[in-house]
Amino acid sequence: MLRRSLICFLLIACGLLGWWRWEKSGHITTPEVNQHVARRPLASRQLTPPAARLVFLTDLGRSYEARIQLLHSTLESECSEPEIRYLYQLLEKGPAAAELPEQGYMIANDIMGQLIHYDTDRARLASRFTALLNDSQQPAVLRDYAVQFLGRLIDPRKAADLSNSQAPSLTPEITAQVMKSLVTAATDPALSQTTVPGTTLMVIVNLARSGGALDCGPSIATLKPWLGQALGEGSTLSLACRVSAVIAAGALAPEDFRATLRKIAYQPDGEGALQLCALAGLGQSGDAADLPKLQQVATTHPTLSYAALEAGRVLTARLSAESPKVSQ
Repeated sequence: MLRRSLICFLLIACGLLGWWRWEKSGHITTPEVNQHVARRPLASRQLTPPAARLVFLTDLGRSYEARIQLLHSTLESECSEPEIRYLYQLLEKGPAAAELPEQGYMIANDIMGQLIHYDTDRARLASRFTALLNDSQQPAVLRDYAVQFLGRLIDPRKAADLSNSQAPSLTPEITAQVMKSLVTAATDPALSQTTVPGTTLMVIVNLARSGGALDCGPSIATLKPWLGQALGEGSTLSLACRVSAVIAAGALAPEDFRATLRKIAYQPDGEGALQLCALAGLGQSGDAADLPKLQQVATTHPTLSYAALEAGRVLTARLSAESPKVSQ
């Protein structure tokens, strides 16, 4: 069981690392009003005639690699407004039924990258990507991509990295709407067996670490009840989703979930993947009472030793940093 748990954890960790590296490289692994709009089946959504330069995107006689390469070379220096509108339409229509889904997803990912690169209307970007996230008819993979691009779009630290960095910033109202949609996606039972909740939680964790540049307090407060259920013994979420929930609890509200994190971390014969993440959360919780137990775990549980030692190091550093504040 422990071996299976560790393998599962490593797979999840590799996935999260891959997502982070992909997001850092610029490639990704509508306000609420759009969430309730009746939408036609994907297959029936008609495209307007594309600009001549982009007609190759729907040419299934070309390989998906060739189409991606052509997209990059064609839009190397500019993308017109009609072309931007056409790219949005391609996303909304979804991958072609005659194409392997994985190939369609790769093309969609590059289309999203071109849109966030060229569209100077950030409100429209937020609206259309949020609509894609909220569209239950879209494949979960594309909704997962939408989460990652939305995270880049509303992150104040990444504004300068966008080629349209001179475009007007998003209003606080639109940013709040995007955050609300992210929380909804993370807690949607219909998505609990997909990668969307885990990706969304990691995006929210990343945004919460923006140093106060973005107020994530309301989103964290909304997430707490769901996190409590996700970490509970009766949770029916997939293991991957539960691991993400433990990571989020330890990063977003470690003091609030300290007792639950302890229960998970110190449980005899517990789920190794959950224990490793719970130990990391205890390192953030700020309670010196955990130091002896972390040391005990480090010396008696070889598979958890490194995580316990690292949690102890982080906790000690945090307590040391807080000591001057206490003395003052």
